[in-house]
Amino acid sequence: MQITEEEPLDEDIDFEKLEQIIDILLNALEEPDTLIWLNSSQGLGKIAGRLTLDLANIIVEKIHELFEKNSNQSSLQADALQGGCLALAELSRRGLLLPDKIGEFVPYLEKALVLDINLGNHSEGAHVRDAACYVVWAFARAYSPDIMKPFVSVLSTNLILVSLFDWEVNCWRAASATF
Repeated sequence: MQITEEEPLDEDIDFEKLEQIIDILLNALEEPDTLIWLNSSQGLGKIAGRLTLDLANIIVEKIHELFEKNSNQSSLQADALQGGCLALAELSRRGLLLPDKIGEFVPYLEKALVLDINLGNHSEGAHVRDAACYVVWAFARAYSPDIMKPFVSVLSTNLILVSLFDWEVNCWRAASATF
């Protein structure tokens, strides 16, 4: 990730160290531990909230790259998708995801809301579905109905599917609360 100084935020900011910290937090989104995902996504949200929108948009682009890299079904990494969802929700909740960027994430959320990976006698993906519900919840609270109108049909259909047919209690509760 390359952070450039467009306008001085503060003379005391060391942009090289800030870039290293952001890279560490972005890489932590792919770790297989919920506590790490939560802390790194909250850290990214707090840091992005202190930056200009242009610099915060660089973080959003990196999260988009994380979704692109990990949403291919053949090389799916559910841990990275959950980390990306949590970070996206934190940025959205804080109003740092520009409204014109929402459409770029909706196809990934559509997949994440119904993600189920069969692994022999069990499946994986409930944590991703739960995190995707959190993203939609954050969208609904951070953006006006006019901004969300083009995406309501797709997202609400998937939320209804999760709230009615998901076998994980936390997922159908999250989807129901979001809806």
